[in-house]
Amino acid sequence: MKIDVSLGGFLLACIGSVSGWIAWWIGKRQQTIQKAVASAEKALNEKRDFEHLLRNQAEISKNIAYGFKDLEEQIADQNNELREIKAWLIRGKVSE
Repeated sequence: MKIDVSLGGFLLACIGSVSGWIAWWIGKRQQTIQKAVASAEKALNEKRDFEHLLRNQAEISKNIAYGFKDLEEQIADQNNELREIKAWLIRGKVSE
């Protein structure tokens, strides 16, 4: 049986180019998967950071509200004390 060298070279070139294309396609697919994973991780991290900021802002707002509530109570106590002082002074002037 006679082997045709040009046919063998052609088959070898085809096999080499097909295997090269397959290797390139697998590498490209891996790059695409890695980019998708990196993008998903970035989106997840950004979402987590944003939710952290929202929770932090809500906590700050709640603490400010408590602070104002305490301040209002202190002002009310001071108003009561001023009324008592004023009543005491008025009573002192009336008795003179």
